[in-house]
Amino acid sequence: MTSTPSPSRQRGVALIVTLIALLLLMIAAAAMVRSMDSSSVMAGNLAFRRDLANRAERGIVAARAALVSGALSTETVRVADRAASNYSASKLPSGATGVPLVLTSDSAFGNAKLAAGDITDDGVTVRYVIDRQCTAAGAFDSGTCESLVAGADSGGSNWLRKPGGTARPVYRISVRVSGPRGTQAYFQTTFAN
Repeated sequence: MTSTPSPSRQRGVALIVTLIALLLLMIAAAAMVRSMDSSSVMAGNLAFRRDLANRAERGIVAARAALVSGALSTETVRVADRAASNYSASKLPSGATGVPLVLTSDSAFGNAKLAAGDITDDGVTVRYVIDRQCTAAGAFDSGTCESLVAGADSGGSNWLRKPGGTARPVYRISVRVSGPRGTQAYFQTTFAN
């Protein structure tokens, strides 16, 4: 004959099983909360990086405007350094990443006596420099400067370039964007005019 356990013992086992199930549910909920927090942080970092890239465009636009229609719009002006426009007629010394050293620290920027105003908005500062990709200042010489050949025709499709174009110097526009909490991002583009 088999004996059946008493009802008081069954209630105790059910309580222990229920407590273990609740503990497992609590651990799973904590893991989900941590996962959601790290996803939010990653999404915030990506949005912050994109915001810095968008703000760097303001520096690139300002530098191009200076080269196309501003203080640096003529070739005769570009043969010498123009500190008031953050312009160097020769290549600026660069670090291992290719970023000009005058952008990597405020003291180097001040020592170079560059003076163009920074673009500041909502705690983000945009600073740019323009350097002609030549080994020395002076008149443009395709032997000492990096250059591109521009098409002779002024209209039509870009891919229909005709022979006989003139060599134009290449300008490097470098931008540093400084954001909150000491963050910095660097952007570069080249331009031939």
